[in-house]
Amino acid sequence: MKRLRIDIFLLLGVLALVGFGIVIIYSSSAAFAQSRGLPDSFYLFNHIKKVIIGFTAFLIGISVPYKTWEGMARPIMYLAAGLLLFVVVMGVSAHGARRWISFASFGLQPSELAKVAMVFFLAKLLTDKAEVMHKLGKGFFASLAFSFVVFLLILKQPNYSTAATVLAISVAMVFAGGCRVAHMVSLALVAIPALGALMISSPYRLKRVMAFLHPENNLASSYQSLQALISLGNGGVFGTGLGTSTQKLGYLPMPFTDTIFSILGEELGLVGTLLCLALFALVIWRGLRISYHCPDRFGSLVALGVTISLSVNVFMHVGVCAKFFPTTGQTLPFVSYGGTSLVASLFAMGVLLNISGHSLDSIPESWRNNPQKWQMLAGAAKAKVGGRVGLRGKVAA
Repeated sequence: MKRLRIDIFLLLGVLALVGFGIVIIYSSSAAFAQSRGLPDSFYLFNHIKKVIIGFTAFLIGISVPYKTWEGMARPIMYLAAGLLLFVVVMGVSAHGARRWISFASFGLQPSELAKVAMVFFLAKLLTDKAEVMHKLGKGFFASLAFSFVVFLLILKQPNYSTAATVLAISVAMVFAGGCRVAHMVSLALVAIPALGALMISSPYRLKRVMAFLHPENNLASSYQSLQALISLGNGGVFGTGLGTSTQKLGYLPMPFTDTIFSILGEELGLVGTLLCLALFALVIWRGLRISYHCPDRFGSLVALGVTISLSVNVFMHVGVCAKFFPTTGQTLPFVSYGGTSLVASLFAMGVLLNISGHSLDSIPESWRNNPQKWQMLAGAAKAKVGGRVGLRGKVAA
């Protein structure tokens, strides 16, 4: 059997981020655990257990040929949608939201699984609809219809940040799938005012928006975002030192989840935050590169969806900690205290690595360092799709 040649830079980037997370989680959670009468390593050991589960999913993602998920895309999406519906009706409530299914000592967050399922589902749908994506009804609206259903189910929990992530993934993939730019502009003209109205349609979201716009008049609601900003500011260039954060000592609620980037910035400073962001940039760059060079439409769209999902999560988490956005409760992928998000993210990275390996295997050795051969391949793709090359011009293998 042919050895799978995976993207080593992507692999190293993911491993480095997980290792980064283990160190920061111990540093940011020890005092929190002790204040509750628990061993200082309580959250660290729990996180490591979930890392082990996550790497099991990671190995599955690497080992199973990515084309396998094409045939399973619809059942996986319908199962994820069913779990979302179950959560809305019978899920576990915590902190004013109903987002989890609890069994034994494990909590499952279906919305995180739904993001991965949506990537597979849309990649399959857009592959099947390649010839009609330029049409408004059969292509554009038909591709986004189920995404809208998933968006509403997640919003009902309520989980605005994850719902927005699902929407961003869907729009990016549909655009890459070949829809008309005019259709995207029309959607934006309707969606942006609708999303704005949605943000202020419920009391808790309105409080967060007002706390963001006028923190001095909404100190209770803006407390977390202000403390996160103070934490980043305390770090300066080189940080106060690993384990020496003061904001984790009761000032920042759950400092190892929603605001872990702020603790990272306080203890490791600007240098540490830039290193963390550089690792994310490496993973995102490799993901986009894999998507661009994948020889078939399904694999290309899956790689793009996985990369967009990661990008949006990082953007939201860092943006909240830096007070660019209202508080959302979005974790930092691979770095925040683990759970369903960590397992789903590692599985998605495994699939991305599998795509990279098959993409490389599908290109003859003699072609890889021969620009003329690459130009011939691009010309063939261009001819197949009537002049469009790149992500939007992938065709089914």
